[in-house]
Amino acid sequence: MIRDDLLPSSVRDQLPGWTVAPGGKPGTVALTGGLFFSDGDGVTVLLRVSGEEVLASDAGVAGMRLVDAGVDLAGGRAAKAWAEILDGYHLKEIHGRITGRRSIRCAGALVADVAGAVLSTDSLRWLAQGGRESPLEKSLYAFLNSAHLEYQKRPSVRLPRGGEVRPTARVNAPKREVLVQAASSKQAAEHALVLVQQLARARYSLDQRFVLLDGNVDQWSPDQLDLLADNASVGFASDMRMVDGFLREGKNPPRLWAQTPD
Repeated sequence: MIRDDLLPSSVRDQLPGWTVAPGGKPGTVALTGGLFFSDGDGVTVLLRVSGEEVLASDAGVAGMRLVDAGVDLAGGRAAKAWAEILDGYHLKEIHGRITGRRSIRCAGALVADVAGAVLSTDSLRWLAQGGRESPLEKSLYAFLNSAHLEYQKRPSVRLPRGGEVRPTARVNAPKREVLVQAASSKQAAEHALVLVQQLARARYSLDQRFVLLDGNVDQWSPDQLDLLADNASVGFASDMRMVDGFLREGKNPPRLWAQTPD
């Protein structure tokens, strides 16, 4: 809930679903909403009202996450993609921070754009690693071929603010289009979470977003699985019959990790 004493009502009314705390500097608040990284931390946007304008920033978190992952933003494909994403959201980088300034009437849109840019740029760690298919991806494509399901590898999906994501496959299922993201490691699952959150912003419904995890349910953290399942249907490579049922008939996979033994 947003405290009345931290933001004027003209801004507060534009931010449903966001919580607020003092931002550490006079006049600055820290907003946390419904977007999360796979470790459970919320995406935080710093906001300050200045006269008839609002200024927002990610406090440099997006850049620090990429640096920690070994991504070089000084040049190459990652740097170009970083610049394109910020341009798509009409934001700038200042001293490593994603920043924006807009009219106070557009405060809500600015906060949403900064949060969206943070999630979009977080996926650049995977772009920097190249495009070789993993064993899980090869297995998924082989399954789709054997099931005679029409699909496209690594389709380009445009986001509302101009960004772009490339899930593992776009499947033309009998009743709807489904975007599938394969993940065979904890880091790959982090990327999958960001991607399906972005697909939700692009108005793909829950039954159109699917994460295929390597192995079986026992190999994954229940906390990570909960986060994924809150944003997409989740299946495992050990049970491709369940995947087939989801694609062909829309049968939603159960949360096996949440079930308790008798």
